[in-house]
Order: sequence, then C-alpha cells, then structure tokens
Amino acid sequence: MKLRFLTALLASSFLLAQLSGCASRSQNTYDAKEVGKTTSVSFGTVLSVRNIQIRGENTGAGAVLGGATGAGLGNLMGKGTGKGWTTGAGLVAGLAAGALAEQAMADRDGLEYTITLETGNTIVVTQESKEGERVMAAGDRVMVQTTGAYQRVLLANNLPTEIKRPAGVKVVD
Repeated sequence: MKLRFLTALLASSFLLAQLSGCASRSQNTYDAKEVGKTTSVSFGTVLSVRNIQIRGENTGAGAVLGGATGAGLGNLMGKGTGKGWTTGAGLVAGLAAGALAEQAMADRDGLEYTITLETGNTIVVTQESKEGERVMAAGDRVMVQTTGAYQRVLLANNLPTEIKRPAGVKVVD
C-alpha cells in the first residue's frame, strides 16, 4: 500500500515536470489562442542582440507535489511517536525542494532584440530562444509580429521590400 502511494506521488511529480516544459512560445511555437487571429506586422532592422535569462512563473504545483512526496516518505521512515516529526520534516523539505525544482524547470533562455522600425521608433523585444532557432544579428531585416500585448521577432531578409498594391474587388449593386 505504501509503495503504491509513493509510486503514484513520484509519477505525478514526473508528469508535472513534463507538462511544465510545454507552455512556452518562441519563433516557431505558437500558442493555440494565436491560431486564426490577425497579427499586425512592422518591419525594422536589428541594432543589437543580447542573451537573457527569463524567470518562469512558479505556480506552486511543484511545492504541493514535493510536500506530498516528502510527507509520504517521512511517514514511511518514522516509527511510533517520531512518525509525526518525520512526516512534518519530510513535508517541509518536500515543499522547498518542489518549489525549487518547479522554478528551475520554468526558467529559460531568451534574447533581447533592440530594433529600429521603418517608422524611426526604436523598440526592445524579448523572446524565448529555443535550440535550433535562428538568432537574428545586428543589421538583419526583421518583422515584428504583434498579437495583443505579445510580440515576436522573425527574420525578414527573404521578404520583398517593394510590392504592387493588391488588386481590389469592386462591389456592384
């Protein structure tokens, strides 16, 4: 019975660890809420790029799972009147370890782009940096996608700088 309890706690901790790594956006990762929504685009030139660390959001789930696991282990280790002490100590240690583990999994690498737009305005956009994604360099032509409050920087060197006005449709009564 105790072994099944411990196995279930460890499995749920592993599942949380796997799921928490899936919630980030970057150049090539779009959130489900973004699909089918209009995105405005501005063009500009990268002035500078800097590596940054993004501190992830700690939901508290890691502390809860860690506390439950620690309390379960403490309960298994304690005997007699000491069982309460080992359960409590396991709970406290598990809470701390779970919170630290969740934070470590949520923290990630990012980039800070300083961009001068065609309008003459200079902006700074931070975004996640995932392995395999191209890092823009100073001098690269980029487009800045804006969806609500979220912005994404994408390479635009391959896009034309001039196009003909699209043909319109005339409405006739």
